[in-house]
Amino acid sequence: MTLYRRLISRIISIANILMAFTLLAGCGTMAAAPESNPQRPRAGSWALEYTGGCAGRESEPINISHLDDAELVFDDFRLRRNTEGIFEGSADFIAPMPADGRDVIYTIAYALSLRDDGTFTGSESITEDGGESLDCPIQLVFAGA
Repeated sequence: MTLYRRLISRIISIANILMAFTLLAGCGTMAAAPESNPQRPRAGSWALEYTGGCAGRESEPINISHLDDAELVFDDFRLRRNTEGIFEGSADFIAPMPADGRDVIYTIAYALSLRDDGTFTGSESITEDGGESLDCPIQLVFAGA
């Protein structure tokens, strides 16, 4: 009988060792590998699409060179995130008037909010030096890295 008990005890010991080895070998494999969040916006090619009353305007490709939680940068624009989470910024430009060739200064301003689907929505405002303004609702949609 003691031989039988020793044999059972050995089998249980071997089973415990195998179970411990299996648990140790599997360490770290239970958690899913971290995935990049497809909804998290990133730098790369984007499309600026006009919506609302400006929906007839052609979409424009833009290349966002920097994008993080604090700022969004493309072309001459550096939009900084304010306390409400809106990315705001503007740039001034000069263009000659077609009629008389005199230079006209105008400002393009953006105010964009990040949506849950990873796009940005907001407005583009173009204001001439004389004060006339054209405001269009827009959205930025990721087109690729």
